[in-house]
Amino acid sequence: MASTRNWIEAILSGIAQIIFSDKKISGLIIFFAIFFISPMSALGAVIGVSINTIVSFKYYKDNFFLEWKKGYFGYSSGVLGIIIGSYLVHSPLYFIIFFIGVLFCSFLDRALNFFFIRYSLPTFALSSIITFWLIFIILSLNNYPFWISIGVFPLKIWSVYICIAGVLIALFLKNKKATAIMIIFSLLTIIFSNQILHLSFYQSSSLWAFNIATASYLSSIIFLPLGIVGLLIITFTTVSSLIIWLCWVYFGFWHFLPPIIAPFTLSILITIFISNKIFGPLFFSPKIWRFINLIKKYKKICVLTGAGVSTPSGIPDYVSGDWLDKKYNTKDYNFTNFIKNRSSRKIYWNVCYKFYKNYKKTKYNLIHKILFKLEKSKFFFTIITQNVDGFHQSAGSKSVIELHGNISSVSCLQCKKQYQWKKIKKNWLKKDIKCIDCLDFVKPSVIAMEQELDPFIWTRAKNTIKESKLLLVLGTQLSISSAKSLLDIARKNKIKIIVINNTQVAIPLRKDEEILYFPLEKFFKIFSIIY
Repeated sequence: MASTRNWIEAILSGIAQIIFSDKKISGLIIFFAIFFISPMSALGAVIGVSINTIVSFKYYKDNFFLEWKKGYFGYSSGVLGIIIGSYLVHSPLYFIIFFIGVLFCSFLDRALNFFFIRYSLPTFALSSIITFWLIFIILSLNNYPFWISIGVFPLKIWSVYICIAGVLIALFLKNKKATAIMIIFSLLTIIFSNQILHLSFYQSSSLWAFNIATASYLSSIIFLPLGIVGLLIITFTTVSSLIIWLCWVYFGFWHFLPPIIAPFTLSILITIFISNKIFGPLFFSPKIWRFINLIKKYKKICVLTGAGVSTPSGIPDYVSGDWLDKKYNTKDYNFTNFIKNRSSRKIYWNVCYKFYKNYKKTKYNLIHKILFKLEKSKFFFTIITQNVDGFHQSAGSKSVIELHGNISSVSCLQCKKQYQWKKIKKNWLKKDIKCIDCLDFVKPSVIAMEQELDPFIWTRAKNTIKESKLLLVLGTQLSISSAKSLLDIARKNKIKIIVINNTQVAIPLRKDEEILYFPLEKFFKIFSIIY
């Protein structure tokens, strides 16, 4: 059960979410800013957020408690509360409509969240817009007025100035750059609406204050870290909001349904849907930007890469079992049985050949290329890889430590003499492959299960970790003993550790160690644009 402090935080943060902040102080500022324009709207916002906070607690307390405390689930009903706040004191009928509307909005918001999250899309104010339209239609059909204004502008024109100042302060506390961009786009829109559309300041308020300002500000928060590309996306979102608003007004849709903030919501949803297809779910992964800035902050970076770096190239995960023949026991592939049993040697050669043939059809990907560019820029000095495909070197990287060898060659276990796959062909099916110099077994140059790592390579890997300032772990579940050992070395030497992987890792991370669950190819696609 949440404490009283949690409830207060959730409600204040929910009010702050109206301007896409999660700061409690911003919630207070926004409340008083709205209060100076319309006291009943301010009260409506508090009641709306509170009701949705109560409704959402039951459904989000277990898996999304932190998000609940940040007020993410109070936003829509808070927006609706602002719009119909005057219903609270107009008449008993409107009082009932207010509470039914807010309750409906709260439950609709939960249903929409359940649906939209499957597509990595936020709902924003969609539930409040739908509820608003339903109330508008019902009242209009029964000849009741929808727009009820009571206690608006208690301090006359000063109410407007105080409200604008309060909103700008709250926005500034959240994101200075986004606020600056919002002001620029808002001013441009005011000039456009006045000079081109010949609208007065008052007439254009529904265009720039509720749509352009909101669209430009929120898109700036999400996309500004993308640099020039981000600015283009922000411009696209803002212009889209303008076009939707113009179509709504000039084609007469407003006679049937007021646009309110629908142009903003539609434009930002369209933008996020497109960006999700290109970059991945950025909106739900704000940690991306912090991880990118962390990587750019450090210079002595050691990168530990696993299968997740090469799977986008079509290389199967070496430890997942995808490359193994299911009719054999896993023990048949280990190093001990390779030495002892002729049958195990055939099995091992077959599976490595299968892996080699797949490797020959593939090539390095964007991740390998970006890591090479970072190496050239002296962001880091060594890659330690668990992979055996050699793609880091193919992409251009020079300082690479291959813990588990390389599938592109075969070698003698004793004298290390190198042989070529094409000369060996499939002779292992007929007889054991032995070295022509020392007559010991020849084996694919990858480390088998239970085989010891090369002592020189292992020592070099450990020393590299000790000399680094940041250990960047990419695409590995940290389930292999060598990876765990390297992580322990980094911990003992107090080296910063951050992990980026698609799935859960096999060991618990400490409080000062950070992890981002995100597709690596998407992450480095974003990184390549920024970098």
